[in-house]
Amino acid sequence: MMENEDQLQGQRLQPGDRIRFRCHADLPCFNRCCRDKRLPLFPYDMLRLRRGLGLSSADVLARHAELELDPGSGWPVLRIKLAPDGRCPFVSPQGCLVYAHRPACCRVYPLARAVTLEHDGQVRELLLAQDTPDCLGWQQERELSVADYLAEQELAPYSQANNRIARLFMHPRRPPVLRLDEKQTHAVVLALYNLDVLRQALATPALARPLGLDGPAPSSDEQLLDLGQDWLCERLFGAVDNADSTS
Repeated sequence: MMENEDQLQGQRLQPGDRIRFRCHADLPCFNRCCRDKRLPLFPYDMLRLRRGLGLSSADVLARHAELELDPGSGWPVLRIKLAPDGRCPFVSPQGCLVYAHRPACCRVYPLARAVTLEHDGQVRELLLAQDTPDCLGWQQERELSVADYLAEQELAPYSQANNRIARLFMHPRRPPVLRLDEKQTHAVVLALYNLDVLRQALATPALARPLGLDGPAPSSDEQLLDLGQDWLCERLFGAVDNADSTS
């Protein structure tokens, strides 16, 4: 997510623009794009990755994620922990081992999707063609629109969830750079990434009450993530953003 459009690099695209791209295992560059990259894990990425791996959220955090502070905003963010040789740990010679649950940054490649928050609270989407000189997928004959490519990659639920989280990350009450203490950082991880522990806390009044969490946990992880985001927004900024999350 970009807060300054000057940071964006690449050719701007519209959903109706047409591109020529196809990735497949017969290309000599197959899997090269899964090396030496800083692959972000947004909260919905984490939810889906946990589901695909069949692991608890705590196990995914411990085995496959790295926590760092975003230098621009101060938010604690997750990235995929790469193997010592720079490979994504979920890639095999045959391709992605978690393809059905791969993160948004992988789905949208070789494009990039960024969002900005308008003054009226609406989320604006920006699409770009990344500069990928070693990718031979651009030389394939298949042509389709940007919108059709993103639909083919099943990006819609990721985009909707990331639009919603953008309202938290770019909240109007957020200072230019967050300065979170240790408890607040733990709250971010709990509410947005460690959903199994959040569900346990909601089921345990002795844990839920001190955190200001009330009521039973929702049945779905998606609803639980929404609850966690609203709780965190109120905890950090004193207000829940109820704007339409589908824009």
